Amino acid sequence: MNSSWKNPTILIVDDEPNNIRVLGESLGPFGYDMMMATSGAQALERIEARVPDLVLLDIRMEDMDGFETCKRIRENPSSSDVPIIFLSADNDKNTIVKALETGGVDYVSKPFNKAELLARVRTHLELKFNRDERGELLARTERFLESMAHDLKNWIGSASLSAQLMNEVKEMPEKAVPLVKNVNNSLEQSLDFIKKTLANAREAKTEIEVVKEDVSLPGLCTELTERYLSNSARKGIIVEFESDGDVLVYSDRTALRRILDNLISNAIKFSPRDAKIRVTCSSEAPQFVIVDQGPGFSEEDLKKVFEAYTRLSAKPTAGEPSTGLGLSIVKQLCDLLDIEIEIVSEGGEGSEIRLSFPRGGD
Repeated sequence: MNSSWKNPTILIVDDEPNNIRVLGESLGPFGYDMMMATSGAQALERIEARVPDLVLLDIRMEDMDGFETCKRIRENPSSSDVPIIFLSADNDKNTIVKALETGGVDYVSKPFNKAELLARVRTHLELKFNRDERGELLARTERFLESMAHDLKNWIGSASLSAQLMNEVKEMPEKAVPLVKNVNNSLEQSLDFIKKTLANAREAKTEIEVVKEDVSLPGLCTELTERYLSNSARKGIIVEFESDGDVLVYSDRTALRRILDNLISNAIKFSPRDAKIRVTCSSEAPQFVIVDQGPGFSEEDLKKVFEAYTRLSAKPTAGEPSTGLGLSIVKQLCDLLDIEIEIVSEGGEGSEIRLSFPRGGD
């Protein structure tokens, strides 16, 4: 557990010294480290010097009231997630609602009941420390996985290079040629999987900067279908592409490439051998449509299809790896780019995914 849990710090903000004294006497015996401020401005100064674990904040103060103080505490990145409990003799419902909407996690009426106040303080401190611990664990896990993925990329890259060099050996037995080719293809798939997993994980937690420009939708589709040509050919899958001219969309090229990459690679991954995938670009909306002959999505799948790390009922048809992040990232990026995404599917009958783009400059 976070070591600060043993001696949590509470900042009391009230312009009445007697109120601060009463609060200090009520909480001090329970091992809390107390900080005091008699104004909103002084509270902000205290927080700059040392961020507390919880704030008890009076509403009615001169110069800067509790609402404005809370707002400024929330605007400071270092204290934005510190729980703030408002204290006030005003029991008006509108005041309570405003306190919670401003950023307070709780509201205690004056004169307060000592046992009630202590219970609320303990509850919000426990919630904060549990949240902090989860964040620390997640950060450590991400660092570990990124380190492992980096090492795996290097090892697989080295093995892939060796497999490619083996293909150039003239005296290689004829029976060994397809085996070496299969090893090389497997290594390429593994490397691509690691790269995608890292890219998806980064996009899931990072704010993406959008730079919009005119992007050729057919151009991106052609680039990606050619990129996955070996994957589709290996399963005997035919990818048919059709476009009514050079369809231009006003979008972010990098983010749009990630969207189409996930949709096309997923269609290949979940399609059976010798299937057909149809990709269409239309300037009328403009729209991108991809239709496959895979297992489709069940009614239950469609309810959670955009949730991160969700395993759906369908499985890749050739044992390809899947992270459960792809469609979640697609939805996030579509929302970011104002692209409407629609999935039409019945379990066992393939699926149709349609992207509708805003008209240029909209």
